[in-house]
Amino acid sequence: MKLKNPIAICSPKRTPFAQFGKSLSPYAAHHLGKIVAEDIIKTTGISHSVIDGVIVGEGFANAPNSARVIMNLMGMPNEIPALTVANNCVSGMEATVEAARRIALGEGDLYLVLGEESQTAMPIIVKNARLNKKTATIDKLKGLLPDNLPEGVELRDTLEDGLGDGETSYGMQVTAEILAQNYELKRETTDKVAYESFKRAYEATTSGMYKEYIIPVNDDEGKPLEADEAVLLRKGLVENPGRMAKAMLLFENPQMKFDQFKEKYGKYLKKSHGPTLSIFNASPRSDGAAGVIVCSLEKAKELGLKVDALLTGWKMKGVDPNLMGLAQAHASLGLLEDMNLKMDDIDQIEIHEAFAATAVAALEEIRIQTNYDWEKKFDEKKINMYGGSIAIGHPFGATGVRLIANGVMDFKNNPDTKRVLLTACAHGGVAGSLMLERYNG
Repeated sequence: MKLKNPIAICSPKRTPFAQFGKSLSPYAAHHLGKIVAEDIIKTTGISHSVIDGVIVGEGFANAPNSARVIMNLMGMPNEIPALTVANNCVSGMEATVEAARRIALGEGDLYLVLGEESQTAMPIIVKNARLNKKTATIDKLKGLLPDNLPEGVELRDTLEDGLGDGETSYGMQVTAEILAQNYELKRETTDKVAYESFKRAYEATTSGMYKEYIIPVNDDEGKPLEADEAVLLRKGLVENPGRMAKAMLLFENPQMKFDQFKEKYGKYLKKSHGPTLSIFNASPRSDGAAGVIVCSLEKAKELGLKVDALLTGWKMKGVDPNLMGLAQAHASLGLLEDMNLKMDDIDQIEIHEAFAATAVAALEEIRIQTNYDWEKKFDEKKINMYGGSIAIGHPFGATGVRLIANGVMDFKNNPDTKRVLLTACAHGGVAGSLMLERYNG
């Protein structure tokens, strides 16, 4: 969809993204979202009264409408509406689009948009407990655990379940390896993309380029986390790129051999050349939140807000769930078609790296359809100039808004950049793409 009237993107901020179970583990997702919301309101100086709604993107909420909980915790006026949207890894992007839709429809002029996730807080649950009299209450359940659960009652890890629905799609790591095989992606290629993600993110972080967008957050010992935790932990890898090739493969190890992978998932394999996915070319499990003001250009001018970019269009597309990453290509090309643009009209791309393979396969599909030389553009740092999800981390609902912040960085640091294409895939085979353009007002 091409917008008739561009919408202002203002003041993107986020917490550092932390490793699963580490510095931000004491915080529920909505508490991380609250930190971001409070900081945006404080730094912009806007009052609660000018906010027409709060929209949160969260893949797996721990609260029954996190947006409303955040509002209540902040003491915002009760009459302000609040909405939480869940679209897996594009939840933050979907929240941004929902705000833009409401502005386009005249339902409001300014929305506070947040994306958040605490993978650490995703619970381990007892499935079907209430369906059996022996486990119908907490007391009965405690009396049975851990060894006497009746047949049909099982402990479940919601984080693991969230990586695959157990009904129609495989785990996300499986879908990435399928794409790596079908597009004949060499491990050297995906490792190169992953290594550059680490290197670029580390260099941008240590040079202070991310600092103005990141809100320091104290861990449970009161020590502030001021930068993305995974980036800092990969210093040794950046300094020793040879470690990439030594990383454990996800589908060639004692738990599963590649021959077993081919047998189990052969239905989707068109080609096969050997395992490629490793722990270093996959995004880490993460906690974090990000936020942005989405408003009409007129409202931004009225309030004196600095307009960091213009949102001029978006597209949501889906593919077969087990070919997940490819949806990024289709959403991006669909958006270009809607806007009567070509790939040559795009100056920078910010693409979500759930896995290097999902990003590269999508770029390969774009190359096949348009002759876009993504490898040349990548080497020129026109794609993920400051690193991507593999290095920075991937708190599901926060990533879409983090991509917006990276797009704003592209504009700020590169005067020749006029358009930035953002795209992200999500479990279930969906993806979204946004078009950001430079504001020259």
